[in-house]
Amino acid sequence: MRSVFRTSPATGVILLLLLFVAVWTAYPAFTRLNLDKYGDMLENYSWGIAWQAGYFKHPPLFAWITAGWFSLFPNTDWAYYLLSAANAALAILASWRIAIRFLDPWRAFLSVALFFFLPPFTFLATKYNANAAMLPLWPLTVLLYLRLLERRKMLDAVLLGVVAAAGMLAKYYSAVQLAAIALHLVADREARPMLRQAVAWVACAVFLLLLVPHAVWLFQNDFLPVTYAAHQGHGSWLDALLTVPRFLVAVLLYALPATGVVGLALWRNGATRLVEPGWVRRLRQGVKGRALLWATFGPLALAVFLGTVFSADLSSVWALPMFYSVPILLLLSAPQGQLERRRGVIPAIAVGFCLVLMAAVPAVRWFDRADEVYHRVPVRRIAQEVERAWAAHTDAPLAIVAGDKILASGASFYGPSRPLSMQGSSFALTPWVKPEDVARKGILVACFKERGLKACEAAAQRLRPAYDAQVDVTVHGFAPGEEWPVRFFIALPRAQTAG
Repeated sequence: MRSVFRTSPATGVILLLLLFVAVWTAYPAFTRLNLDKYGDMLENYSWGIAWQAGYFKHPPLFAWITAGWFSLFPNTDWAYYLLSAANAALAILASWRIAIRFLDPWRAFLSVALFFFLPPFTFLATKYNANAAMLPLWPLTVLLYLRLLERRKMLDAVLLGVVAAAGMLAKYYSAVQLAAIALHLVADREARPMLRQAVAWVACAVFLLLLVPHAVWLFQNDFLPVTYAAHQGHGSWLDALLTVPRFLVAVLLYALPATGVVGLALWRNGATRLVEPGWVRRLRQGVKGRALLWATFGPLALAVFLGTVFSADLSSVWALPMFYSVPILLLLSAPQGQLERRRGVIPAIAVGFCLVLMAAVPAVRWFDRADEVYHRVPVRRIAQEVERAWAAHTDAPLAIVAGDKILASGASFYGPSRPLSMQGSSFALTPWVKPEDVARKGILVACFKERGLKACEAAAQRLRPAYDAQVDVTVHGFAPGEEWPVRFFIALPRAQTAG
């Protein structure tokens, strides 16, 4: 195995990535009762199939990716987790391409193995959302910036503009990374001359041009995602400041398992020291090394600064896309020659971890049954009842659903009709559905009978003043004897109502 990785490190990277995708598709698929606790992944899909230039919570890219993915794959949980795993694997691949610029081939391969021990790329990345969508885009942005510094090629400039725009269209938080890169470009004496070359401005032009459709959508829809973001948190400067230590501690804790694995490998190799003296200084000697440091720590500093200034509560999940460079920095800091005596330690730990993880599946699934209430909702079964209730009253396809978020979005994802889901049972939040659409095509509003029924009924009345049928259904849950009573309000298409 040692000779294989020495002569063909790319082979080892491919094998590790295949293992990564297999494990992180299978593990959540076998342990989760539903895709995620709060129905956010279902919501992604319900947005994406509308193919809008923006949505009331976020810009559109991750919803588009979700919809595009399921135009190729079946609407099943395992296929969704495959998307999550492939998304993280793409980020790891991009990070490896960065690593080969700073590490020898063997350590670059080890950097891939260390991603198995970074929760932002494993446990947390299984929930595909705006934060997870940034995972591959941040290292791809850095990779293309490094290539632009190396070659000053127009193709790299165009690709950098495209990927930078994709990051912003995934989540506005990507602005902190782009700002850090821009600061490096301005501040670094070796990078600054690029401002006098066309490639820098071509990258900016492509970036801005690709954001135009979304900017137009923002103006047309009262900047809904910006308003949504502004209302998150407590709005207090002191409260925001108090989240900073928690945010920074979370960053350290996320990096701890990979750090521990490197320490264990050094111990197994009989290392005489744990840190290579002067490794940061040597990294700073080159423009690419300084660029990597700016792109790694700049977003962290900017997030803390801007979060404090704008009284935004810093969430630990915002740190997820920052970890693409952690394995590179860990291996740069490891003493030279101290990981090479027993080369298989880190890969062996990675494989062993995967085996333990899969062996723990039955126990994890058993404990999952006691998790939060929304995680135990039999969403797929209720989606099937939605289709049955609608089909019992009309032969027309179910086109629009509303009501509780997890039920409406679940009907969109699991139902064969793939109906559009009303966001928050609101026309204002769902501009792709008009009142005349509801009148012409009909609507089904799904509510839990034992939780939030009055609010759900009130929302139904706002969407349509009168309904043709009300259906009560009880669906068996995951646990023996657990039942979920739901109520459907059905308004038939206009032609059938008139008849």
